[in-house]
Amino acid sequence: MSNPTLRQISMLELIPRAPRKTFAKKLKEELSERGYKVDERTIQRDLVSLERVLPLICDDRDKPYGWSWAAEGIGIQAPAMDPIEALTLSLAEQYLEPIMPKASFKRIGYFFKRANSVLKENSPKLISRWRDRVKVLPELLRFKKPELNKDVEQALYRATFEGNQVKAFYRKRGERKSSLRLIHPMGLVMKGSTNYLICMMDEDSTNPRYLPLQRFETVDVLEEKIREPKNFNLTDFIHKNNLGFAYSENLYTFEAIFDKTMAYHLMETPLNSTQKIKELKSNKLHIKARVPDTLQFEQWLMSFGADVEILKPKALRNKFILLTKKMSSIYK
Repeated sequence: MSNPTLRQISMLELIPRAPRKTFAKKLKEELSERGYKVDERTIQRDLVSLERVLPLICDDRDKPYGWSWAAEGIGIQAPAMDPIEALTLSLAEQYLEPIMPKASFKRIGYFFKRANSVLKENSPKLISRWRDRVKVLPELLRFKKPELNKDVEQALYRATFEGNQVKAFYRKRGERKSSLRLIHPMGLVMKGSTNYLICMMDEDSTNPRYLPLQRFETVDVLEEKIREPKNFNLTDFIHKNNLGFAYSENLYTFEAIFDKTMAYHLMETPLNSTQKIKELKSNKLHIKARVPDTLQFEQWLMSFGADVEILKPKALRNKFILLTKKMSSIYK
């Protein structure tokens, strides 16, 4: 293919967003794979020309020069976004901003900027009132996101993606000083406002652990690849360790009597497709459903206080009986 316009569009698609970068030699190889035969000098000339009109960054501190899209630039996007897609992205922005680490959210901020631009162009009156007319509310108590070092966060993400070991200064819970650890990243889990690294410590190569990202102070990604247990599976690890995550395939039959006024929403938004509901006298509801065996479900039940009586399973009922007795002894 010899069309220079198509070649340049294809090249722009290959340029990563800062802080990552690419080089003319690499672009030449990747363009060749796409059927474009071009030399490095032509690529470099194209990049310099495009830099004048597009948010491209040239890192000329060393040779060869590195090229990136500006971290917050709109970039090249096709096909065009319509107002409905832009409206959906605007909602997603409200939902994701409170739960994503700042550095990660910033990396995708250009999508939201573009969505808002589309809304302004197509529906100026709507966008002016949008933030006041539509809100995304959390279902449960949402804690403030912990402060994360963006360089640490990106290093852990990259090491997990590429399967490389890291040397990191990590601070244990309750301790003020950090210590240098050799770590084998195997996965990431996002729970509420906290992100966890699932990993192996070099001194313990048999027991995977989960470490909150905010306790990492510095991270250096190594060339050595990680060692992980044979047949390690992140989903199985979450199930086995029951880390308090709202995720489980272990189900049980749940039955309880709720105060109708407090649990009326269950008539409109059932727990799941297995829920059966029966209205009783004295303004009560009998609820039966197959539910996941999670700490989050138990905490949700606790939020009803005296407005729920658990009937089944017996183990859960007994657990709540002991809990209420303990609370009664405290609040005399």
